[in-house]
This record gives sequence, C-alpha cells and structure tokens, in this order.
Amino acid sequence: MLNKMRGGQAMSEAFERPFRPVELSDATLTSFPVQEMAQQLMTEKAFQTSGRNALTLIRDKNLTVVLTVLKAGAVLQEHHAPAPVTLLPLFGNIVLLADEGRKSTELSPGTAGAFSAHLEHRVEATQDSAFLIVMGGQA
Repeated sequence: MLNKMRGGQAMSEAFERPFRPVELSDATLTSFPVQEMAQQLMTEKAFQTSGRNALTLIRDKNLTVVLTVLKAGAVLQEHHAPAPVTLLPLFGNIVLLADEGRKSTELSPGTAGAFSAHLEHRVEATQDSAFLIVMGGQA
C-alpha cells in the first residue's frame, strides 16, 4: 500500500495513477490487494460520474486481467470479447446476460461465470460490485 497525505491526514492507497499493468515473464511472481484496489476505484471520478471504473492488472500476449467496479444499476452494454472470459466477483452481485437477455446467470462472491470468445453479452450490477475479468489463457 502507498501512504500519502491528504488534508493533513495519512491516506493509504492500493495503487497509484498512472498504473502500469504487469507484463508476465518467466520470473514474474506478484500479488494485488484487489479488495482495496476496488474500493479505491469506487472513489475515483469515473465511478462517481459513470457508475463504472476499471484497472487492467495484467496484460500479456495470452492473458488479460481487469479489475472492474460497477455501481448498483450500472450496465456494461452488449459487447463481445476476443477470447474466452471468466468473471470472478469480489463483492456485490452482478448478472451476466447473453442471447439478447434470454440467457442469464447471477454471480456473487464464490460463484464464477465463464463464456466463450465472441459471445455477445452484457453485465448488470444489482448491487455496488467489484469483479475480476480474466480473458484468454493457454494451458
């Protein structure tokens, strides 16, 4: 955690902007305080004005990991991903919808969701929520 001063008070920050995503190598071993990072994302102007915010944690040739926060009622509109995706909720509750809303699954901490590359989908938050988007990967 980073310690900064704000208004004469010490503030801990989970990350500092600009944030550079980790690029994986043969020697990479790292961790992220994702709960604290999500809370910090919710204090930023982007979240306050649009109801959403995100931070790419890892960007590599075969893997991208994005920490995303959504305000209750916010929606990530219909889109598709170029690779398979796993959603891992950290807190709150989100609904993953596909097939123009005809297929849906509710996700909360302890329940992961997955879908194939190029599947049109959207994500809706029923509570203030944070989740990891894990895209790609090769075994």
